[in-house]
Parts: sequence; C-alpha cells; structure tokens
Amino acid sequence: MTYDIVIVGGGLSGLALAAELAAPDFCHLQVLVLEQRTSYQRDRTWSYWQRPLVSTHQYSQLERRVWGSWRVQQDKNMHTHGSLLAGDDVKKTTYRTLDSDAFYSAAQQTIARSSHVKLRLGTSVRQILAGDTPSVETSEGELINAVWIFDARPGRPSKPNYLVQQFFGREITTDRDVFNTETVDLMRFQPSAEGLHFFYVLPYSARNALVETTWISPVSHRPDFEAELKKFTTALVGSATYSVNYEEKGSLNLSQTCGNIGANRYVVPLGRAAGTLRASTGYAFLETLEHAQKIAVSLRNYIGNGTLRNWAPVMFKRSAVDAWMDAVFLRVLRGNWSNSSMYFMQLFEKVEAQTLAAFLSGRANWRQRLLVARALPAWPFIVQALSMAAESAARLMRLRR
Repeated sequence: MTYDIVIVGGGLSGLALAAELAAPDFCHLQVLVLEQRTSYQRDRTWSYWQRPLVSTHQYSQLERRVWGSWRVQQDKNMHTHGSLLAGDDVKKTTYRTLDSDAFYSAAQQTIARSSHVKLRLGTSVRQILAGDTPSVETSEGELINAVWIFDARPGRPSKPNYLVQQFFGREITTDRDVFNTETVDLMRFQPSAEGLHFFYVLPYSARNALVETTWISPVSHRPDFEAELKKFTTALVGSATYSVNYEEKGSLNLSQTCGNIGANRYVVPLGRAAGTLRASTGYAFLETLEHAQKIAVSLRNYIGNGTLRNWAPVMFKRSAVDAWMDAVFLRVLRGNWSNSSMYFMQLFEKVEAQTLAAFLSGRANWRQRLLVARALPAWPFIVQALSMAAESAARLMRLRR
C-alpha cells in the first residue's frame, strides 16, 4: 500500500501534525505515523511564554500551571520580571508549562477518532529511500511507500564538538511548604569554565516542584547531573524531606540549522530537524505546533487544486535576523564560558518583561531586538559578528574558485 503521507517519528512534532491531519477535511488522505516507542509516558516538560492579547493554542487546556512572575539569580544578585497574577490575566505576559503525557494522550485520542490516520508504535525506521515514490524501510525490512514523507527525527550534528543543551530534572514532593508558588526560578546560575550552567525550578505548589539542572556546553562535556542536582535540591528544601515523583533528561543539539528539502523533494523535515528549536534558548514548543498548523492549512487550501504530488510543502522559517543573533550570541558565550551568565543577568536587568519574553520565544519585532542588543556589552558581540562575516566571505571565495 502507498500512503499519501508517512510521518517518521511520533514525538511532539509528529503527533502534532498527525492530530492536525486527523480532521475530517483530510479524510481522503491515508496518513501513517511510525514511532519506535511502544507506549507513551511523560518524558518532557514543555514551557513557554504567552504574550498579552495573543490567543491560546489548541492544547492550552492541558497546561499544568501558569505563572505571572519569573526570576534569574547569580549569588546574591537577583532580577525578577512580571507580576503576580490577578484580575485580567490576558493583559499580562505569563510563563506556562505543559506535561508531555497530557499532550501525548490528547493527540492520540484525536488520531484514534480518525479513520484515515494510523499510529503504529514499536516501529523503528532504518532509512528513508529517495525516489519519485519515496519509501521508508523499517528495522524489520518492511518497505512503506508514500507520496510525501515528513521526517521528525532530529538532524545529525553539523560540526564536531557541537553545542548542546543538556538537562536532568526531577519532580519532587516535600513534607512541608518550601516553594514560592508565584514565581518561577528561570535560571539560578552556577558559573563554570565548562559551559553555561544553571538550575531551574517550576513550583507547582508549595510542596511540589520540578527541579532541573541545565548545561549549554560542547557535547564533549559530561556533567555529573546526579550529584549536582542532589546538592542543589538539598540546599533548596533545607530541613524538609522530599520524595521523587518523576525524572526527565535530554540533550538538544543547538547547532541544528533550519531544514530544507534536499535531493528528494518529497521528504520534508519536521520539528527540531526543521529548525523549530531556538538555538539561544532551547524553546521549541509553540514553534512546533505552529509549523504543524501551517502545513495543515496549506494542504487544506491545496485540496482540489491538483494532485498531492504537486503540492508545495510549507517549510519552517525562522527570521534570518534572529538566527544570526542566536549564532553571534552562542559564539560569545562559547568564547568565555565563565562570564556567560553575566549576559543573561544584564538582559533581565535592563530589558522589560514583555520585550524579553518576545525575544526569548522568537517573536520579537525590530524595536524589541534593538532593545535587547543595546542591553548587552557591544564589543564582544561586534568581534564575533565580524569574525562570522569574515568566515562567510572566505567560504564564498572558495565556492567561486
């Protein structure tokens, strides 16, 4: 059988697209999702900012908690943004979180109600084969043909010793009130010569929180996650005792560039492989949902205008300015890891909440980008920007030879 669409990978991006295509508008399409895991469990906690007067996304009802205040801290230096939630929250910038199992369950239910979208668990993909009719080869040797293939597997590293965001977190419950439920500890910095290191605390209640240690560093760096998180958590809860409810860990490639259609135009990158991950922050949830929506809208508008093979897919596109700013920022951090936290502290000190949230979530306008740039020391960023320009010019010269 040849499917109209095969989605390789049933994580956030794969399920988000499959759920969009489960709508009755696409009942004439045969869609298959291949996922290597045999069942879904909570394995991520996705957080993001909601800007004032911006409509919520389709999974907003699954959000576990909303905060109106967040802070960063290094030693005794602390900067807090936002305000306590009260009154008309739609006019405030809020920080929100959603557990992955809630999303997985909702997306699976949507898919299950559809007769034309199938989710096959426990299926590993060996390779995607190019051709006029591309196909997917499973680890068992099965060939599955498709008109279009969406590849949601993370892309391969583009450079040696590339930068990653590594994290290890635990949701804990204490025997007494410990946490300030009104404010997220977004970054508690621990300066290091090995990378940018900080702790992250999402307080769900006075006795329940997700506590996480995070590193932005070269992939060769191997932190002792267990020891550093235990030490931090012990200091955080003080004399209280705690139990661990849940653990999560991961490593995100920050060097992944935006995806594009390569030699086979019928294979389209999706999710992180498409570039939805914001390199300077690691945020990708809203971008992933929006990309899935845009693909579905494009398909819906194309229906009846020609054969599916002639459809032009919607690629994820990040602002070239934001991509350039991310690249410069990461090079500055890498040039002096010991001082890297200082730049974040300066941003939170000098930039107001709404502008900062818009920039960190990839939704800043030109004025907001300028305000962010002005809050940072000019010289190290100018040096790295000029270095990047020189490298680009050298590559261009080599290509012309």
